[in-house]
Amino acid sequence: MKKVLLFISIFLTILAVSAYETIIFHFPDGELWESAFYKKRENEAILQYVPGGQTSNNWTRSIVVHSYNESDFPARYFAQNEIRKMVRINPTAKYQTIKANENDVIFTRCTDKYNEVPAHCEFLRITNAHGGIVTIQYMNRNKKDFENNYTLWLEVIRGARLMNSYFRTERTFDKSMYFEL
Repeated sequence: MKKVLLFISIFLTILAVSAYETIIFHFPDGELWESAFYKKRENEAILQYVPGGQTSNNWTRSIVVHSYNESDFPARYFAQNEIRKMVRINPTAKYQTIKANENDVIFTRCTDKYNEVPAHCEFLRITNAHGGIVTIQYMNRNKKDFENNYTLWLEVIRGARLMNSYFRTERTFDKSMYFEL
């Protein structure tokens, strides 16, 4: 019996280590969003989504997902460092807290143009994943559009889900709309 229990615990540990964690978005109906940039190296991965027909360098709205595997910081502490970094890039507005707990935080702000950084409004979500930390940033360069669609995009960002799957070929999500962490 002890050998069986040992085998089961080793098997479950192997499965947990080799699992594929992905992020799933439910974009607003009628909007086509495409992956414009993806890069994975060592313990980091970054993905950028933009509306169809736009590029990673020429966009009006964008979602950037950045994951840090093997990071064991609670999301709220990681958020403090991330916000300091973002404010250094564009200090024209402070972040307002929408949600803050140990494992999931969401902030928002609208900035003015600063140096070479265009004015934009954004949501920034930082959440603990199975194997690390994930940041999700929605940016819109049109303040009026951001304000008009505030609730819609807050729900898209809030509703982004992390999924842990043991099979890369999992059929429960659309391969064009997922991000392997």
